[in-house]
Amino acid sequence: MKLNHKHRYEIITQHSGESFVRDRFPDRHDILEVFTDLQDPILRADFIRYLVLLGDGGVYSDMDTIALMPIEDWIPPIHRSQTNIVIGIEYDRLNGARWLDWTLDLQFCTWTLLTKPGHPLMEMAVDRVMARLRRLALKQGTTISGIKASFKEVLDTTGPAMFTEVIIDGLSRFTGANFSHLNLTGLRNARLVSDVLILPINAFGSGQSHSNSGSPDEENALVQHTFAGSWKSNHDFDGDQQSIIELADKKTEEEMKREALKTQVEEEQKKQATEKQDAEGKGVNASSTA
Repeated sequence: MKLNHKHRYEIITQHSGESFVRDRFPDRHDILEVFTDLQDPILRADFIRYLVLLGDGGVYSDMDTIALMPIEDWIPPIHRSQTNIVIGIEYDRLNGARWLDWTLDLQFCTWTLLTKPGHPLMEMAVDRVMARLRRLALKQGTTISGIKASFKEVLDTTGPAMFTEVIIDGLSRFTGANFSHLNLTGLRNARLVSDVLILPINAFGSGQSHSNSGSPDEENALVQHTFAGSWKSNHDFDGDQQSIIELADKKTEEEMKREALKTQVEEEQKKQATEKQDAEGKGVNASSTA
């Protein structure tokens, strides 16, 4: 709070979240119905961040985040007049294998977001959350209040996987082009697309062990996420959780083959270099003897 002491802070709880929805969306009975029926705490927490940003705008940031730079410095001066929403990359597959925690090759984070109120992307996110909650309830043969979501279902229904799909779809709509993660992979500097400012991974996702994430000490790091992740213990991975965790810690078969081939080539090069040196050495000895 020291860096942003001029801003007003509000902590959203289960009860205040429902009051907020009633106050801000009195004519959206669909939103109120879904939100009040929803019982899973993490699905509810995901949903309320989109609703708060749609209704009020401002900055949303999880409790386990630390501000590294003042909010006023998040948007480069050259982009300030055109930016209406700021998002950061959480994960970028780059040229490696996809981690099993993720379902996409590039994913935006939802632990920190900045937007003006009423942004179309937030409206798209709210509508998609409701559609996917209804679909998940139908799949499980229950009501929205009875949903029991797995780890992956959280990501795909209300979490960053769903949000990333919304952003990509929205950018395609705004630009009139077939926008995809390929337009953003390897991003090193802030990029403005329409009125959406997209920040490279180190802005909101510093200190991670993937995606070329840098250190929180670097000047382009704006927020640090400490990954408390308390919700994960109540939402198992699909399938055998232990085997998935073990697999995530191993290299894929393709990577292992590439490394083996690389090692083989390097050994062959060393062998050839040694043979060349031996041959040159023998030539020197022969000339000296002569």
